[in-house]
Amino acid sequence: MTVSDEVLEKLRPKVSLKVSYEVGFFCPDIDDLVQETLTRFLVAVQKETVRNTESLGPFLNGICRNVILEYWRRSTREAPMPETVPEPPAKGIPDAGLLELRQAIAEGMSQLSSRDRQILTAFYLEEKTKDEILNMTGMSDENFRVVLCRAKERFRSIYQQQAKHRGGSRHLVV
Repeated sequence: MTVSDEVLEKLRPKVSLKVSYEVGFFCPDIDDLVQETLTRFLVAVQKETVRNTESLGPFLNGICRNVILEYWRRSTREAPMPETVPEPPAKGIPDAGLLELRQAIAEGMSQLSSRDRQILTAFYLEEKTKDEILNMTGMSDENFRVVLCRAKERFRSIYQQQAKHRGGSRHLVV
């Protein structure tokens, strides 16, 4: 089977529209993609690799889709590496405020019972797992959850009392 020049000229605008729609109408490579699609189509027809000669449209559409996908892969691979964006400045507490916060936490922790202090320190400061804390204290899972919750509440109330006396400028979320 051969494809005439008239058939190619009828197919070219359709392929061009499909390529333009897929890659964008302002893409500078539209003509190259259309030409590559039609070239592959003609080679397939000449080598008689088309299974169903009655449905050349879907076959051409598949070739066009493959050419576009190869184009996208190639263009993303060849894209220049993005510039290294500098890290934004840290939105943290200034050093003086951090010192005040640490002192307030230490003072609040000193007012807790030894068990509450041990649980909060192990869980939040030392970042031990629940299982490690259970082995260390000999508590059950249910007991640990209750003790942790109550210790957090006690610390929160102590810290909020301290904040009222200091003027309430710092708030710690526990």
